[in-house]
Amino acid sequence: MTLQEGISHTVDTPIKTPIGTAWMDADGILWHRMDDGVSVSGSLAQRTAEVIGELLDGRAAPAIVDITDIRFADGEAREVFARLGSATPEVATAILVRSQENPVPGILLDFFSKLDADRPIQFFDSEDAAVAWARSFIDDAPAE
Repeated sequence: MTLQEGISHTVDTPIKTPIGTAWMDADGILWHRMDDGVSVSGSLAQRTAEVIGELLDGRAAPAIVDITDIRFADGEAREVFARLGSATPEVATAILVRSQENPVPGILLDFFSKLDADRPIQFFDSEDAAVAWARSFIDDAPAE
């Protein structure tokens, strides 16, 4: 399912991205859950950014990005994410990881912590904590 199919992607209607599933929840938080064992290339990262941009449609929102089961992100993917660091309507980004000790997310933690983003980025190994943190930015998202 893609945005081009004309399906209304509002609250809780998930869409498939090239590397996972994304949706807006009832609180106005953008979720992007990466598929289990996914390897992210530059082209997949770019297409994913485009799909997420279409989903947000210019609306500012906090986001939760779940990378707990990602397998790999190549250098081109990291370049895409770096380029998008401040060019996103996300007002804050919670990155959900399985644990600080998991080596693949650990490498990505290092990468994301060095992004020159104009929004807060925080790492969590608890979904509840990530949701609470993201909700604290709801008032920061400008009205449509």
